[in-house]
Amino acid sequence: MNVRGAIQLPVLALPILVLPGLLLLLLSPVKPLFVDRYVLYSSIGFALLLGAGIDRFHRRQLSSRTSWVAALAVLAALLPPSLYLRMPQSRHDDVIAIGNAVRHAGRSGDGLLYLPGRHRVWTGATPEDTRFLTDLALVQDPTSSNTLAGIELPAQDIPARILKFSRIVAVRDPEGAHSDTNSQEEAKTRTLKRYFRECGTTRVTGARITVYVRKVALCREDDQRLAAVERSKKELRTGASSPPIWHARRAE
Repeated sequence: MNVRGAIQLPVLALPILVLPGLLLLLLSPVKPLFVDRYVLYSSIGFALLLGAGIDRFHRRQLSSRTSWVAALAVLAALLPPSLYLRMPQSRHDDVIAIGNAVRHAGRSGDGLLYLPGRHRVWTGATPEDTRFLTDLALVQDPTSSNTLAGIELPAQDIPARILKFSRIVAVRDPEGAHSDTNSQEEAKTRTLKRYFRECGTTRVTGARITVYVRKVALCREDDQRLAAVERSKKELRTGASSPPIWHARRAE
């Protein structure tokens, strides 16, 4: 910062490229802080170095054939990852699909559990998806607590809150994913396993949305509701009269 005049490009670009990620990685054994999107700006350093390399290559005045071959090689190397990053499959989770699944699985007055609690951020972008559900483990929302996922109840208080509800929508990790293990998550899982039964799961990219019920009859009601909706859709496609369609809309 005390240098007068022009600064050599590597002196500027290399620290931008290396230092942000390196510092976070060095701190991670003390407290995990590294997230790739937090250091995405460090790619500016790579872009500056790449631009300098292209400029130097151009100044050497190589033959046009060599230049075209080099350019095509670079494009061939960069095109596949560039296209992949623009596809839905490149995402580890699809928050729009998750929110839609929660909205369709839930009924007004149902409980809502995030397993683990950090997945609360998945539905944070579209609050209307969870507007009529009660977040059972939440004691302080993300805004008031100045956190990404809010603050949850102590583990000993979670079971009593869960048992006040007969139907719960759970937002879970996909099969095979590593889930957080702490006393709060164990309390949620243990209570659901002991007092509830699974009543259907919707799988979307990066998550599972599972409905849990206290009574088998509630699960049968869900099955009947879904069957009525499917019948109404079939009647709609085949041009049936309007009354069944109206009833189906009420069921939805």
